[in-house]
Amino acid sequence: MKKILIVDDSGFSRNAIKRALGNDYNYCEAPNGVTGLQSFLDDKPDLVILDLTMPDLNGLEVLERLMQWDKNARVVINSADIQDFNRIKALELGALDFVNKPVQAEAFRALVEKFLNDTGAAS
Repeated sequence: MKKILIVDDSGFSRNAIKRALGNDYNYCEAPNGVTGLQSFLDDKPDLVILDLTMPDLNGLEVLERLMQWDKNARVVINSADIQDFNRIKALELGALDFVNKPVQAEAFRALVEKFLNDTGAAS
């Protein structure tokens, strides 16, 4: 079973993502960027779903470190931040996609399945 790490300071948002994706995955959760980085190292997830606006380390800082550690890391940004600058920066840093909150369950599930099943998605 594929493992997904959800890094978001909102427990409500983490639960919404799990509800949208269903029971087909193992989930790891982190309530901030620092914990998210440690969980990435410890849990070795197949995909990271990352919020941008968090205390301590924001999502762009976390994304940058993840990509330095593992250029093949698969990261999808899930944020309420609608600024084009942040969307562009996240994609430039290596995010596979940028999905606005709240997620639309069917579309989000299809996107996650695509990235988890496409072995060439992250290079």
